[in-house]
Amino acid sequence: MNFDAMIDRRSTLSVKWNPSAIATICNNPDAEPFWVADMDFTVPPAVHAEAKALAEHGIFGYPIATDQKKIFASFLEARHGMTVEEDEFAISQGVLSSLALAVELFSQEGDGVIVPLPAYAPFLKIVKLHDRTLIPWPMTYDSDRHVFTLDWEYLDTIIDRARLLIFCSPHNPTGIVFSEEELVRVAETCKARDVVIISDEIHADLSFIPFTSVHTVARDLKAKAVTCMAPSKTFNIAGEHYSVTLFSDPFMKRAFETRLRQLWIFRPASYVTALAQAAYAKGLPWLEELIGYLDGNAGFISDYFARHLPDLVFLRPRASFIGLIDAGRIMKLVEADAKANPGLYDPETGPDGSMLSRFLGQRARVACNAGTWFGGQAYASFIRFNFATQRARIEAALDRIKTAIRFLKETYPPPGGQDAR
Repeated sequence: MNFDAMIDRRSTLSVKWNPSAIATICNNPDAEPFWVADMDFTVPPAVHAEAKALAEHGIFGYPIATDQKKIFASFLEARHGMTVEEDEFAISQGVLSSLALAVELFSQEGDGVIVPLPAYAPFLKIVKLHDRTLIPWPMTYDSDRHVFTLDWEYLDTIIDRARLLIFCSPHNPTGIVFSEEELVRVAETCKARDVVIISDEIHADLSFIPFTSVHTVARDLKAKAVTCMAPSKTFNIAGEHYSVTLFSDPFMKRAFETRLRQLWIFRPASYVTALAQAAYAKGLPWLEELIGYLDGNAGFISDYFARHLPDLVFLRPRASFIGLIDAGRIMKLVEADAKANPGLYDPETGPDGSMLSRFLGQRARVACNAGTWFGGQAYASFIRFNFATQRARIEAALDRIKTAIRFLKETYPPPGGQDAR
């Protein structure tokens, strides 16, 4: 697979490449997108062939796929060495809808829901939309080593107020792949307080290092856990809503499947079912090649920063294709630019962005998710960068960022030549 091949997505329905959507995060509709978490690569050849065959056939009726659970279980075994029985999981129509359904089923209005921060913003929205009580669990950030870690002592102070814990492994946006020891500690803490874990593992198949699922740990410890997986990030079919929800507790699984039937959403559409089956059955060789390319992109960014952008720090992820950039060292310069050019930084025209994302959009023509999107002003000096694209595009974007930072330093030199940090 040639992952370096350039693909024009501007003429498609892609929200990632839509100028109006891009403007909402960076005030510049012409900025190049490195934000929404999908990839600028074509799907595995077997998936592409399946899609073409379906299109040529021309009929898209009601599907029945009696072997889809077997196919998924075989994929888990091949990719992760993970063994699951077919009665441990249900097929559902997307990770977020399944996660929201689990919140509805396994908690009541007003119940506390712990969410580690920074967090994928829809987790926070789901808690609010279901009238649950958000209990933030901020991760500890070491500003010298530039790493996030779980704050175990703080968890002990909030766990008694919770009914649910929404977890994410590999973690979005930090890219952490939690160790088995960490997951055991989470599961044991939750089991002791009868707290249900809902774990989003949509990025699991893209781990660069061995991955352990919350499902396996919770099943062994007899803790209550709902674990959500999907082919969407893995095989770049994010717009096709299909997911797999695993349960460590059979009663929870029955409740979930009953609710799917009540809402009449127990059968994903024919097209996505076919694509998901083709991906899980035949996509592993492509995936293994993709993982090497993505890890190579992460290494390229780290090396580029070390050589050319020492004012920024790339928190190199251990999975997937999104990574945080710590821009704390240039924030005073960005603030000076915003003060001098308020029109470029107008929050009214970029309501989903931050000062930092507007700087990158306006001065470097690079659109990234604002760190504030993942938990508020505590993360204002971060951006999330999507590197699932051609390496040449990444290099060109980093070159523009380097030029933009040089502009800041030349335009707003610190008094007396002092360090602008």
